[in-house]
Amino acid sequence: MSHRRAILRVLTVAAAVSLLVVPSQAYYHYVHFLSGAPFAPVPEAFDLTRLQNSTITFFASADGPTNYGLNDSWGSVLSEVKQAAAAWNSVASSSLRVSFGGVETYNASSTSLPPSTTPGGDVVFSELPPGLLGMGTPVVSTTAQVQTGANGPFIPISRGLVILTDNTTSQSDYGPGPSYLEEYYTTAVHEFGHALGLQHTWTGAAMSQDVIRNTSRSRPVDADDIAAISELYGNANWMASFGSISGRVTLATSGVNLASVVAIPAVGPAVSALTNPDGTYTINGLPPGQYQLYVHPLPPDAVPSGGTGITLPVTQNPDGTETVYPRSGYFRTVFYPNTTDTQQATVFTVAAGQALTGENFAVTAKTTVPVYDLVTYCYLDPVTNTYTYNGNFAASQIWLTPAFANTSQAKLRIYSRPNSISITTLPTSAAVLGGDLGSPAMQLYPAYDPKALPWDPYLVLDFPNNGAITGPRHLVLTFGTGAASDMYVLPDAFTVVAKQPPALSSVTPNADGSVTIGGAGLTPDSRIFFDGLEPSLLTPFPATNGSDGSITVLPPDGASGQNSTITAFEADGQNSMFLQSGSPVIYPYASSNAPQIAGVSPAALAAGGNADGTASLIDITASNTNFISGQVTLGFGTSDISVRHIWVLSPTHLQADVVVANNAAPGSASVNVISGFQVLPPAVFQILPATGALPTLALPVYNAVTYATTLHAGDYASVFGSGLAPVTGASFVMLNGQPVPVVYSSSNQVNFVIPAGFATGPATLVVSNGSAATASVILQIDGPAPVIAAGSPANSAGVALDTTTAATPGDILSVQVTNADPTVVSAPSRVQVRISGVLMPVVSVTQSTAAAAGQPASTATLLVQFADTQSFGGSPVPLVVSVDGSASVAATITAR
Repeated sequence: MSHRRAILRVLTVAAAVSLLVVPSQAYYHYVHFLSGAPFAPVPEAFDLTRLQNSTITFFASADGPTNYGLNDSWGSVLSEVKQAAAAWNSVASSSLRVSFGGVETYNASSTSLPPSTTPGGDVVFSELPPGLLGMGTPVVSTTAQVQTGANGPFIPISRGLVILTDNTTSQSDYGPGPSYLEEYYTTAVHEFGHALGLQHTWTGAAMSQDVIRNTSRSRPVDADDIAAISELYGNANWMASFGSISGRVTLATSGVNLASVVAIPAVGPAVSALTNPDGTYTINGLPPGQYQLYVHPLPPDAVPSGGTGITLPVTQNPDGTETVYPRSGYFRTVFYPNTTDTQQATVFTVAAGQALTGENFAVTAKTTVPVYDLVTYCYLDPVTNTYTYNGNFAASQIWLTPAFANTSQAKLRIYSRPNSISITTLPTSAAVLGGDLGSPAMQLYPAYDPKALPWDPYLVLDFPNNGAITGPRHLVLTFGTGAASDMYVLPDAFTVVAKQPPALSSVTPNADGSVTIGGAGLTPDSRIFFDGLEPSLLTPFPATNGSDGSITVLPPDGASGQNSTITAFEADGQNSMFLQSGSPVIYPYASSNAPQIAGVSPAALAAGGNADGTASLIDITASNTNFISGQVTLGFGTSDISVRHIWVLSPTHLQADVVVANNAAPGSASVNVISGFQVLPPAVFQILPATGALPTLALPVYNAVTYATTLHAGDYASVFGSGLAPVTGASFVMLNGQPVPVVYSSSNQVNFVIPAGFATGPATLVVSNGSAATASVILQIDGPAPVIAAGSPANSAGVALDTTTAATPGDILSVQVTNADPTVVSAPSRVQVRISGVLMPVVSVTQSTAAAAGQPASTATLLVQFADTQSFGGSPVPLVVSVDGSASVAATITAR
């Protein structure tokens, strides 16, 4: 059944599964047309105005998987779900925020979830057919009407649904295996993308089918995914930082429907779009740079019979029927302008804010495609820790897909075969875009590779290594010659690396509760994960160290007797599981008493009294926990309550600001806390009917001058709500129980002054209208904001990062800041660097320039070195430096 027929609210897991088709295939959305030509796509998307703080919150079904793999656990699975949501939350050009709200619990009296009037998302666990890694879809009401938002018309999504396997025991049935394996994580990211409104792509990005996907934990989403999500939810004027290419694809005189047009750089991520029924296309979201342009037909499995392929675009007719627009037939794949020779293809230069138009293709019909769904793979010798190319399929060698090749190899050997059909003809030629690799020696072996999946024959490509450029590389295969030739292009076909994968060797507990992790191949960009959680970094790997060394971290809070699998992930896409998946390094947690929620205050809140909902502080105490800031998840099992911020006050005490929606459905909810891997039993909570009797506050609290949401001592602040002022006279504002000056008050807004010298950190805020007071909320008072110096940040060569010089994953970058406490030099953990919201490991903090005589110490310049651990697809992204929680104004850099 099409997802367009799904009901408004998923009631049970069984019902959820029955409403789904296997999710569809692009930088392509779930598309409707309001009329025939000219065709203007109307996608399905969440209505940001119905979401609290523009945030969609996903909740995991409390039943969880039925069977767990070795050393896997419920807490580990939830840690991966949380990180998958965070991957989509990190897209800087999107206004949509994505959060994980913990576990949702069914009402005791029924099989339904708590009622919710706010759109949200659900993650459920179900038995899946062999080979199907996961499922995901947007859920749309049958009565949904077209709405108009900041990015144009759309059909509102009511829920997002993600279905993951209920069996993480192994990969023997081609499932994703235990949750700590990278494929489980990339699968979850992919399914979240479907739930947010994205279909498949053929660019190797997160939304590509698994067989051609080449993302990783360090690069969970790519430029194609960033463009796709931004098309639905882009910030105001988001395209000012990107370019676009548009045109038309025709066969004879007719437009070609659902042709995939791809803009691809020599090195870097590709971005694509599918054509409309009249053949028109527009590729938005192109990071500035040089691109070639090609067009290819969708592969046979993109639109198979039985409704298991791409969800086709439709027009709703006045009589209630639908006009479905099927895919056009096959045609010859060509580069612009109509060539199968990449050397003859036009190179387009795309600038920020530039729109290239009229880039048209006239294609030739074909009866089939030469090959599709090409799988690339390689072999890793665990004895020498090298990618081997000697063709020895010994049992000890490790099979990896997609393929990796190392620059130290004399030749770069890539094995490949189609996933579902045999390749019976040797390509006429093969090439890698970029010009650094010459033509390969090719051989087609008729007998299948006994270590790969049993399809035959298989193709071996041996590229000469003449200084290969590192990173994901694009493969082009040509079949036949002249006018009869055809092509197959595989973006991100394999990855060239300059080092071998890491291997962990030891985990040493320290007296302070931290652990030191040793191994070979660790580098400053190495990220350590305990299952799906990245622990607090205490001592980074030194930037000047050799290939061996150690990293000291503070482990996440673990469940009693849990064995957590430790993995080192590198920015180049490699990780320690390449070598150690059969015998990974384990951190055993000691046996402990079961954690419990001891108290929740208040245990009930009324539905919102104003349009932005009603804010309140929630105080939670627990026992047998070790709360760590940044590793605690709090939720209420309903989208009607959003959690805005959590403050960890002690290992067993936390407070949070929450907001109850204005139209929240009264009834039972539950307080759900996840601390690291510990999933605490839920506590009872109630949503009461709105009364309107008390004044209410809305969040966030703004700077009254800049409208920013960061506040410092001495700032003017604005808080909004309802019933805040008496009929005559002014409101009263209390911070930490002390009155502060009020400079303006009305029923819906109060402006006040945070006194100079007010202590930094969380402060309780209460507003009184003289007759009654609002519920308390926590206001974070930040210290002085650090200032990123001009000409900073820079790469390892000291070259400033700007529109012509991009940050590269794995590099050690630096940024100079002023207006910061110089004592952080001896406590670098007080400094955080985030690129597009993603935390980067700080390697060192040094004082590069001392304060001048008679000047405050904050005028000293600090040099912060950090590792770039993630790719952002060549996009312009914000870089922010925080000191003691106070964030700088963002500097925009380009990050590959």
